[in-house]
Amino acid sequence: MEHLRSIGVFVQVAELRSFAAAAAVLGLTPSAVSKAVAALERSLGVRLLTRTARGVSLTEEGARFQARCRTIVAELQAAERELAGSRGVARGRLRVALHSSPAKSHIVPNLPAFLRSYPELQLDVSIVAGAMSLEAKNFDVAVYLGDPPDSNLVAHRVAERCFRTVAARSYLERHGTPQTPQELTEHNCVVHVLPHGRAQDVWSYRKGEQHCEIKARGNLCIDEGSSMREMALAGLGIARLPSNNADPLLATPGDLVWLLADWTSDAPPVHVMYARGRGASPKVRAFSDFVAALFKDSQTGMRSVEHDNPRAKWPMWRA
Repeated sequence: MEHLRSIGVFVQVAELRSFAAAAAVLGLTPSAVSKAVAALERSLGVRLLTRTARGVSLTEEGARFQARCRTIVAELQAAERELAGSRGVARGRLRVALHSSPAKSHIVPNLPAFLRSYPELQLDVSIVAGAMSLEAKNFDVAVYLGDPPDSNLVAHRVAERCFRTVAARSYLERHGTPQTPQELTEHNCVVHVLPHGRAQDVWSYRKGEQHCEIKARGNLCIDEGSSMREMALAGLGIARLPSNNADPLLATPGDLVWLLADWTSDAPPVHVMYARGRGASPKVRAFSDFVAALFKDSQTGMRSVEHDNPRAKWPMWRA
């Protein structure tokens, strides 16, 4: 059994190319990880890893051994998850990636209640602004906006979202109120920019059988949702905000006005995602059910969905 543990440690080091990173993932000290790999090398009589100033690289023998061991370790982990699933107890460490928008509006405020329900669970949460590989970052489960870019991921759609087109009363008093989407082209718009620099300046609207797209233009582009809302409140121009960002302000009379309320503007949906084979884990299942329940009870413009939509409409959203 000790030999198997050393193989698991070696595979983690080989995947991450770092003793320190592997130690963090495994919950061990770097010294313990180094000793486990050294013991495995002595047992096999070959050097598996080469330590360099830049990190760790695989020897030729190490690369061949890793290719074999990766499958063995994956099978052992699957067997452990299956046994844990049969016990039905959510326990241990759960690594979670959360897109910043649903994290702030729905999930993070409710994490204390979730942890009280599962006292044997330890959460490692990372708030991210866009897409990333779950396997590369060693996450167990993620909540993202848009559809999965990787076919190895299982995605459950838990909520539909929409945009609200909004402006401050002070702006509308100076420039007038647009009555149709086409009239937005005559106004100063606050445009959202994705992290890689592409502006989300094509705004789509539909009403019944009608559908139109307009090119939004303005003197400010910004890559963060709450800052866009602040710019709209300051009277700079018209902004298109996700419903969960705008609705708390629209729920009470104030300076922010919802424009074109009879037109619908769809936003990327919310998905819970995990790697294939991990869905049977009680801790992944518990967290997935928790997130789905949050959106089902939501009153902030996100509509929960009971069934997955197999048609991929949205690319992975980086808002």
